[in-house]
Amino acid sequence: MSGRRSGIALVGGRGYWSNYGGVENAIRQLANEMEHLCEEPIWIAGQGDARQFLVELRGGLRVLCAPRWVSRLGHSFTTLMGLLYVLVRVRPRVVYLFASGPCLLSIFSRLFGVHTVACLRAIDSGRDGWQGINRWILRSGEWAAVNIAHRCTVNSLAMRRLFLRGGRETVYIPNGITQVGNQPPSFLTDLGVEADGYVLYAARLDPVKRLHILLQAHRQIPQSRRLPLVIAGGHCKDSDYEQSLRRNAADDVYFLGHVSQEQVHTLTRYCAVFVLPSVLEGMSNSLLAALGAGRPVLCADVEENADVVNGFRPVLFEPDNVDALSNKLQDLMLDRRRRRLLGAKLKRIASQYDWAQSAKAFLQLG
Repeated sequence: MSGRRSGIALVGGRGYWSNYGGVENAIRQLANEMEHLCEEPIWIAGQGDARQFLVELRGGLRVLCAPRWVSRLGHSFTTLMGLLYVLVRVRPRVVYLFASGPCLLSIFSRLFGVHTVACLRAIDSGRDGWQGINRWILRSGEWAAVNIAHRCTVNSLAMRRLFLRGGRETVYIPNGITQVGNQPPSFLTDLGVEADGYVLYAARLDPVKRLHILLQAHRQIPQSRRLPLVIAGGHCKDSDYEQSLRRNAADDVYFLGHVSQEQVHTLTRYCAVFVLPSVLEGMSNSLLAALGAGRPVLCADVEENADVVNGFRPVLFEPDNVDALSNKLQDLMLDRRRRRLLGAKLKRIASQYDWAQSAKAFLQLG
């Protein structure tokens, strides 16, 4: 076997075809752009359903799917096995490890002599619900990202400032915007809503995303004045929390569960207002998509969100403040002209976020 290394590996997501969350979307978008920018093969590791490791070719991309038995043992084990496969069988020149937990595996890629770039997407150890060994693993991964990997990237200025306060240098590479298509809103009719006639939440049902705050704020608005609320998201790890969300939702709240990327695009393009009440983000892909589609948004005033909208105060509300969110949401519901002007302003802000430029910045670190 030749000692020469070649290729790029993106590890840490659930796979190229997965729509699980922001990590998977970022890996897919970056891989697609990298394919046009470099001649080396690009490997994307993730879950699979075959009897053995399977490699699917997609142009210049190599989609590595783990065996079914590996995938059933959980995401962490699948990520480890995927990394070991590419280190031993593929022998890449550089490995990009995405998210806090997978960054802990930079120990292995360094031992194999592979240039390692850690890619933190949020401070995952700060999420509600992680305790004990799980939180320790995430914190260890964040430590490894800035102490073991050759380079560490972050996708928010807030994270960069956080590490600078600890004396650690990181490279800020923002997400790009995933353009939403022009799909006809045919399935909106089935939901009982119409274009520019509903509020959208598109994220996991995770306590840190603060959907319960949005549900309370929505319920406070008199029914005669409020628009329906559409919840596009699933993957809730706390059944008690999910049940409490459904109990506290008004009658005009629609829980869709996990929906396809195409459906999310349609919902985003035609919503009246997009709301992100989350208090822990890196750089929200769904928020960026709403900006790029020219939709008015409201988001919790945490550093990560405020940086994305350039500190534009009309779209920010005090975190966990139900009344503040309810008041701003009601104002937008009642004023179609204001929604249109706000969306146009946000679309101009969105022009600075581009996946091609982000992919180029990642490649320069390899």
